[in-house]
Amino acid sequence: MTWLHAVIAAVIAIISDPYAVLFCCIGIALVLLSSVLNVRNLMRDAKSDYAAALTYFLSFFGLMFAVPMALVLVDGPKFGMSPETLGLQIGEWKIGLTMLAIAVPVLVASVILGARDPALRRQYPFSKEALKSPLRFVLYEASYVAFYYLAWEFAFRGVVLFGLLAFLPVNIPGVAVAIMVQTFLSTIYHIGHPNSEVVGAFLLGLASGAAAVATGSIFYGLFFHALVGVLNDCMAYRRFVRNRA
Repeated sequence: MTWLHAVIAAVIAIISDPYAVLFCCIGIALVLLSSVLNVRNLMRDAKSDYAAALTYFLSFFGLMFAVPMALVLVDGPKFGMSPETLGLQIGEWKIGLTMLAIAVPVLVASVILGARDPALRRQYPFSKEALKSPLRFVLYEASYVAFYYLAWEFAFRGVVLFGLLAFLPVNIPGVAVAIMVQTFLSTIYHIGHPNSEVVGAFLLGLASGAAAVATGSIFYGLFFHALVGVLNDCMAYRRFVRNRA
């Protein structure tokens, strides 16, 4: 029964460390969101792609933000962990604003160029029904940012990046490893999306990770990510309105 004792000891060690529990939660969440709760699966069984997309956003928020945040609030203080240590703060705002000033023109240009990609046009927005009404479109985009993008940045740039930095050496190699790990994970989640988006996800992961490390905040990377997604959807809405006119 030695193996059983070893398994029990390993489980106890994991559940006693909030960082280990958080990483397990994110891992389980990614499995669920990549399978039964994946947006494609939800849309396949739904009568409305609008309802399916909102269900996906809410599922993402629950699994990647609400559950991990509950764990942080309950067990985190005992270990010096808080929402702020995981990037939910304004942080070094002067550095953040400088990075925004540099990144925004590049991101806007990349979205405009990417809008020519037929595969991206077919992919986004997730809900084509959202394009049929201005109010519906606004509610869709608000949910996209509040539930999906916030949860995404908290999980990858907050939990994974800052979680790794809590254990890795505080030097350039340690920071590079933490940034690359969260970038790899967030890029892998895009497999099956258009090729240009996979490449963009890798580059945006690096930029958002660097911004998080430089500022101590996930909000600047959140702005990067949301800007790209919402602007891309707005361009799709503009095309829809023009074609309908």
